Amino acid sequence: MEQLKVKKKDVLVLNLIVYLCLSFIFLCLQYAYRHQLSPFSTAYLKKSFELFWYALLPLGVAMILVWKHHRWSVAVYSFCIMLVSYKVVEGLFLEFNKIIVIALFFYVVIAYFLFQLFSHYLSMASLNANYSPSDLFDPLLKEIPCALVVGNSEYQGYLTNWDAEGCFVKLQGPLQQASHGKLIIDFKGRSFEQTGELVAHSRDFQGIGIKFGETPKGLNVFNWSEFTELIHELGFKPERLR
Repeated sequence: MEQLKVKKKDVLVLNLIVYLCLSFIFLCLQYAYRHQLSPFSTAYLKKSFELFWYALLPLGVAMILVWKHHRWSVAVYSFCIMLVSYKVVEGLFLEFNKIIVIALFFYVVIAYFLFQLFSHYLSMASLNANYSPSDLFDPLLKEIPCALVVGNSEYQGYLTNWDAEGCFVKLQGPLQQASHGKLIIDFKGRSFEQTGELVAHSRDFQGIGIKFGETPKGLNVFNWSEFTELIHELGFKPERLR
């Protein structure tokens, strides 16, 4: 899978980064609570970096990977959550505390829901090209032709991935910087049109991720909602293009 550059960061990405920062704070607070220390003292703040230095590196790496929407971001995020949870549980074996157990429970539950939401977010078609630069073909065995209209320019290409909220398009030439565009698909004798937001692109600017959101059926023109309904009825799936 090709690593993409995501132009617009979803609010979920920012929430995940904040939660990773709070994970380090949670690690420091539970230690201070168990040892009856003031977490707001300058001495303890300096000591906390010495005590939990091993958590700073993976948490920092996880934040960078999440911000870049890297393919390893989910795995590194999971590792950080398990690392923090393990150190808290390790302290509970030395000295059991009900308050810390309750706090750890909510920490793990929230982390799990963020994991599910982020995994779903990264699986969206607009963030997944469904091809790799190392593919021997160019780049799919089957092609669904389309055109992307940006301003007064029209770029020819074909779909490589799609879902109900967006798609990914492989263009025949590089696209200039743009934030929105209109996708036109000629399929089975019909022309489907939908305006969307250009949220991601490949390094060569020929692969473009387009996000439509939920689109109701149109009255004057066939749109993306009707295209996905038709293509689903015909049994077309992105993985079958390869």
